[in-house]
Amino acid sequence: MICVSPVQLLSKVDTMGRESRRDKTLIEQLSHEIAILKRHKFAKRSEQISPAQGSLLDDLLNTDLEAIDAELKALRPAPAPDEPRQQPKRAPLPPQFPRTVVHHEPESTQCSCGCELQRIGEDVSEKLDYTPGVFTVEQHVRGKWACRQCETLI
Repeated sequence: MICVSPVQLLSKVDTMGRESRRDKTLIEQLSHEIAILKRHKFAKRSEQISPAQGSLLDDLLNTDLEAIDAELKALRPAPAPDEPRQQPKRAPLPPQFPRTVVHHEPESTQCSCGCELQRIGEDVSEKLDYTPGVFTVEQHVRGKWACRQCETLI
C-alpha cells in the first residue's frame, strides 16, 4: 500500500475544494452569459409608438396613399376598345390534288306535309386523304333543302 501523510491529504483536499469552487463560479458565469444571449436572440421585440405620435403618422399615411393612387391612375393605360377576336381560318387545300366529289342528298324530296322540297343551297367540306404515295381530296357536298309550305329545313 501506498502511504500518504495526513498533511498531504489535507493539502490535496484543500486544492480540490478550490478547484471545485472555481469550476462552480465558471459554470455560473457561463450560464449567466448564455441566458443573456438567449434573451437577446429570442426575446420579444416591439416598437411601440405613443398615441400622441400616432396622429402624426395618420396624416402622412393619408397623403402618401393619395399620391400613390394618383400615380397608379396615371400609369394605368386607357382601356382599349374591345376588338372582336378573329377566328383562325384554315387554308384551303391546294387545287393540284385530285378531288373526289361525294354528294349527300335526301332519299326523297317530298316533305312530310306533302309538298315538294326546294334546294336552297349546299354545304361543301373537304377532307385530305392519303394513300401511300398519293394525296387526294374528298369533297363532300351536302344539299340544303326547305319546304315553302311549312318552312321546314332539311
